[in-house]
Amino acid sequence: MSLTKEERGTLQQFLLFYLSSSFILFAIIAYLFYSNESRYFYEQNKKEMQIDASNLSSQIIHAHMNATPLSLNEIVKSFSDKIGFYDRENRPIASSIKTPIDFSKTLYRDREKMTFVAHNTFGHLGVESIVIQKEGISHYIDSLELKIIIGLLVIYLLLSIIGYFLAKLFIKPIQMKRLQLDNFIKDSTHELNTPITALMLSINAPKLESPKNLERIKLSATRISEIYRDLTYLMLDKEGEETPLTPLFLNQILKEELTYLTLLAEKKKIDIELSEESEIYFKIDKESFIRLIHNLVSNAIKYNTINGYIKITIRGNHLIIEDSGIGISEKYHAEIYNRFYRATEQVGGFGLGLNIVHKVCQAYHISIEFESQLNRGTTFILEFNQ
Repeated sequence: MSLTKEERGTLQQFLLFYLSSSFILFAIIAYLFYSNESRYFYEQNKKEMQIDASNLSSQIIHAHMNATPLSLNEIVKSFSDKIGFYDRENRPIASSIKTPIDFSKTLYRDREKMTFVAHNTFGHLGVESIVIQKEGISHYIDSLELKIIIGLLVIYLLLSIIGYFLAKLFIKPIQMKRLQLDNFIKDSTHELNTPITALMLSINAPKLESPKNLERIKLSATRISEIYRDLTYLMLDKEGEETPLTPLFLNQILKEELTYLTLLAEKKKIDIELSEESEIYFKIDKESFIRLIHNLVSNAIKYNTINGYIKITIRGNHLIIEDSGIGISEKYHAEIYNRFYRATEQVGGFGLGLNIVHKVCQAYHISIEFESQLNRGTTFILEFNQ
């Protein structure tokens, strides 16, 4: 199903908002993660250097107090990181550190290294300061940054894919409504064209007042009137306006409506049989009941087969309309009352009829049920409880 320009614009706006907001959110999360990990890394290295400096200070003090030999140069050679021992004048006694030292600070760092300065030897063995320098900091930071960037890009890519499918799901109902409206406009044009063409041909016919020609004019005008009433019933329905209702004799109204509907059925050689086993009186607006009956019976005619039948039975407070038509597939049963919905493209129609039926039943608390099998026919059962 192709997208219109407006739908593509809506899809792009949704994706832009989704992706930009997601990027900002995950960029903040990535920054916080980076800050936390780098802080933890520096704290761990600081603790290690503090422990190393404390152990070395203890060795120096112990050696000086007990007059035991201690080679500072050997310590420098065997130490895993760079280390230096400095006197009171900050001159190196033994050191592997080549860079200048800021002895006023306890800990400082740059992207390449961390430097820790300890002053807890108290001058034993002439050592006033122990400096430990840990290199390779940039390697860890670069690796951390690379992992976060790759992770962010992977997550963002996944979010983009998910966002695209979410956007498609988001736009699908709009597409469906647009398609239904497009089909409605096409169908309404087709539906109106038939009776209008018939009217024009009948008006220009040589024998304008012949019974057959007048009947054709009547049927065409009635069909246009029905289309108009269906549309106004749905589109211009004035909810909330209540008028006093008196019980109507539904049998009589049904028979009056069947007088016209029988003419339509005859064109498809469909037999309509009415069986009145009881009488129904019900409080309902007459026009609404006509809409109800007309749409159910006209659908039974429209979706019936040539030489088919329609059986209408009034039994107790039930009105049963059974046809031998094409039926409705079970997978469409839940959707038949939706506006503009049509289960088949084989015959004309707006997809409004059953929506009107459902609205009338809801308005007057009429229970409606149906049974249908594909290629076997459909039966609607209406229950009128006042």
